[in-house]
Amino acid sequence: MRDFVAKTAIGGTEPKQDVVGTLTFQEREDVALASVSARPGQEEALKTKLHSVCGIAAPDAGQWKKGETSSLHWLGPDQYLCEEAYTGPLELARRMATELDGIASVTDQSDVFTRIDMTGPGAIDLLQRLTVLDVEQMQAGAFNRSAIHHVGCLLRCNEAGADFSVYAPRSYAISVHHALIEVAKAL
Repeated sequence: MRDFVAKTAIGGTEPKQDVVGTLTFQEREDVALASVSARPGQEEALKTKLHSVCGIAAPDAGQWKKGETSSLHWLGPDQYLCEEAYTGPLELARRMATELDGIASVTDQSDVFTRIDMTGPGAIDLLQRLTVLDVEQMQAGAFNRSAIHHVGCLLRCNEAGADFSVYAPRSYAISVHHALIEVAKAL
């Protein structure tokens, strides 16, 4: 019988942390993600219910908002990505599906995306080399889609100029991580 070993998206047994110059990169395996899409005619009901379920008003286009225990990210018209601390497989998605029954469709995204936090001076210089977004103008609360190293990712600004989170597809996490580290070394 085989002994299987659980690995993170970047391939380690523990979340990977790298420090390159002034930048710190931290793989995050401790977050749960669920996408929420309003059903036809339920757009306003979803916004109202999300506020009571997550304790946060639904964010506007290109934005994200953080509450006490949850954060909501705008994915598209009447579509959001909810993030909370990981408490178990499918826990967030199941709870959201129950709370939003008949109002929205909910899909677990915890194994779909890998979050890599990037902090420190030099974050702007690095991202300017890897994305077409005007990262120099991004303020805390900005959230956008962009390609990073030819991979469709989500980019969140936590603190203008110095603190960003990259949500990379799990199947491309090693490639995106490699690109971030290699560009950081070249700065």
